[in-house]
Amino acid sequence: MTGLLEPIKKGLKKSLQTLWFLAKIIIPITCAVQFLEHFALLEPVAAFFAPATSWVGLPGEAVLPLMLGFWTNFYAALGVVTAQSMSAQQITIFALMLGICHELPVESVICRSTGLKIYQSILLRMLTAFSAAFLLHALYRVIGG
Repeated sequence: MTGLLEPIKKGLKKSLQTLWFLAKIIIPITCAVQFLEHFALLEPVAAFFAPATSWVGLPGEAVLPLMLGFWTNFYAALGVVTAQSMSAQQITIFALMLGICHELPVESVICRSTGLKIYQSILLRMLTAFSAAFLLHALYRVIGG
């Protein structure tokens, strides 16, 4: 029985460490976004980006979680997007973009090992993310979703 408890203890400890790591990122960012929304500080930013984000079917408010995901990590983006109300289609488009274009500083350095320059990697991934989002949004419009 002791041999069985040790892996369970290790797994539980690792799970709690991961939960604590994620909570330290997601909770403060969610609170900060709620604060900004409460004092109507996000509205001007959202209004500014709304024309650009509408091309891919996202509200202007989506620019903040997108930029966090592009330039920092998934968890920061998740912390912000949970404070927003988006439709299932918008969340799908958001997730598609983030899946293609995330953590650009880290991923671009990794891509450099393939011979791609950092700026080429960033440009390629951003263009791909926005193109895929545009096509998915167009598909949603065609099928009536």
